[in-house]
Amino acid sequence: MSAADMASGTDTASAAKMAHGAQQRLARMLEYMSKEQLREFLLRLPDKDLCQHSTGATPAQPEEVGCMEVASCLVARYGGQQAWDLALQTWEQMGLSELCARAWKEPAMKSGIKEKYQNQRRERSCLTQSWRNEYLHQKFTQLLLLHRSQPRGYDFRLRRRRNHEVADEQGHLMEIGDLFGQGLSTQKQPPTVVVHGVAGIGKSTLARQVRRAWEEGWLFKDRFKHVFYFNCRELAQSETMSLAELITKDWGTPDASIGQILSQPEQLLFILDNLDELKWDLKEQRSELCPHWSQQQQVHTLLGSLLKKTLLPTASLLITARITALRRLKTYLKHPHWVEVLGFSESARKEYFFQYFTDEIQASRAFTSVESNPALLTMCLMPLVSWLVCTCLKQQMEQEQPLSLTSKTTTALCLHYFFHVLQAQSLGTKLKGFCSLAAEGICQGKTLFSPEDFRKYWLDGANISTLLNMGVIQEHPTPQSYSFIHLCFQEFFAAMSYALCSTVLKSDRFNNIKFITDLTDVYDRHDLFVEPTTCFLFGLLSDQGMREMESIFKRSLSRKSHSYLLQLAKSEVLENHLSLDPYSWHLLHCFYEIQDKNFMKNIFTFNDMRICVQTEMELLLFTFFFTFCHDIKRLQLNAGGQHRQAEWTYSVFL
Repeated sequence: MSAADMASGTDTASAAKMAHGAQQRLARMLEYMSKEQLREFLLRLPDKDLCQHSTGATPAQPEEVGCMEVASCLVARYGGQQAWDLALQTWEQMGLSELCARAWKEPAMKSGIKEKYQNQRRERSCLTQSWRNEYLHQKFTQLLLLHRSQPRGYDFRLRRRRNHEVADEQGHLMEIGDLFGQGLSTQKQPPTVVVHGVAGIGKSTLARQVRRAWEEGWLFKDRFKHVFYFNCRELAQSETMSLAELITKDWGTPDASIGQILSQPEQLLFILDNLDELKWDLKEQRSELCPHWSQQQQVHTLLGSLLKKTLLPTASLLITARITALRRLKTYLKHPHWVEVLGFSESARKEYFFQYFTDEIQASRAFTSVESNPALLTMCLMPLVSWLVCTCLKQQMEQEQPLSLTSKTTTALCLHYFFHVLQAQSLGTKLKGFCSLAAEGICQGKTLFSPEDFRKYWLDGANISTLLNMGVIQEHPTPQSYSFIHLCFQEFFAAMSYALCSTVLKSDRFNNIKFITDLTDVYDRHDLFVEPTTCFLFGLLSDQGMREMESIFKRSLSRKSHSYLLQLAKSEVLENHLSLDPYSWHLLHCFYEIQDKNFMKNIFTFNDMRICVQTEMELLLFTFFFTFCHDIKRLQLNAGGQHRQAEWTYSVFL
């Protein structure tokens, strides 16, 4: 036998061995899928007849095809590397984020396949078209980040505030690469960075971007040897866990032993995303607890030990939380640094549109249409709103309709998206039950729902499949559960339940007045107006919102709920006016959503105001509010945040 023949035989054997290994690994991943998921997986493949030749099965009968058979057919048809690529793309399209994450930890993905797949992602000029995709915004537009010594109270006060206090609150803008830079602080302690902001502003996407940028080697590569990402929403499913198990949950089987990884904690970064979604009180945790990394602990004890630096005190932390949760968190964090996400600048909003649409002409048409609606353009500073707007406009293009979005409030945009784009009313009588399910979750602090939770509201497997296909919910395979693709969407549907005065937790104690008491039970009176559910409720009880609701549910709505909600808001304004006069931006957002001009004319009677505006959204809210301040004599408006580069203080005597 010649040397060439021997080399050829060796190559063939090597290739066969690699193909067999890829087949085994792929089959192992497919085993995590349910039969229904496997059916959908096969139907999404380009070659829908992939497994027919060997088994006689049809796409409608995928249960007759085993996972090993599917893996074998994929590898035989596409080769090991392309089979992995195709499987990952399909899982992403199905919203199986946990399965994608698990696959990325496979040795095959840590080598050439992973590098190739990352390069393909970087080369894509268009963002993935589904918010539920874990890797949305791979070419994520730069967010405005504001570092300050203390988080601002998300309210502004009338009088009783000195000029230097306003200036001090403005902070300074920073880049993502400065989150753990030397300029962040002169303190020697390892930093705990708290990335905070309003709902939908891009906090979680930023956290995932940090992890991904570190993996790709262009962010913090010299600072951290290991970066671990944990979604606290998913961790809430677990009761007990050791730190070793927590790390394995994120990394699969690490390249080094857990003990070796943790031996240099100063080179570790733990990202705790959505920390505010964990419903436990840090005050109940004993600060002296310092469990060993191998010791089983309750999840809240384990995370509490990381936060308080009683476990791995020299490790760095990156935490994301809504701005409304900071009061609860700030007392218990060790030397935190506060970074507020302000959203997109106007130029970044335009950049986002050109990333979403692959065709420059389409992108230009879409952005021009939004520019004709200044309120909507302003709201697009929130990445979630930008995505909703682009998705709505994309559908209009596909249907060859004139490009037009008249929405001026977040609630109006969500109504358009869910009921004109997704046609959620196709759920029929089950829609009300779905809203009640969302409200139950809000009442109980619950974001993950089991199939039994759905059945409690007469939602069966077919209804769940419909919601999955719409992209309203996403599936978590182990254990099988579902969540809304964004917490804001759960809060929107919960608000619909309250607007309908639907029963929650199968209780008949709610009526068109008392339903608001349930919200105060959930948030307490002080926090009621800072929650997105309440803000959506104001929007749904506006004149436009009620008309839409009546059309969707084919029933009349009482205006008593509208009147009672405004009366409650008026009480909030009057009570606070007597004590240091805090007028919350969140409360103004509620007033903006309901757009009740008659109410606004008679509620604000002060004559002196000094405020600091950080974002264009706040400027929009203030402009709406100021229209009705007929008695004001003196106004001082300070700009910061988005306007920091053109800093100004504007005083007017009227």
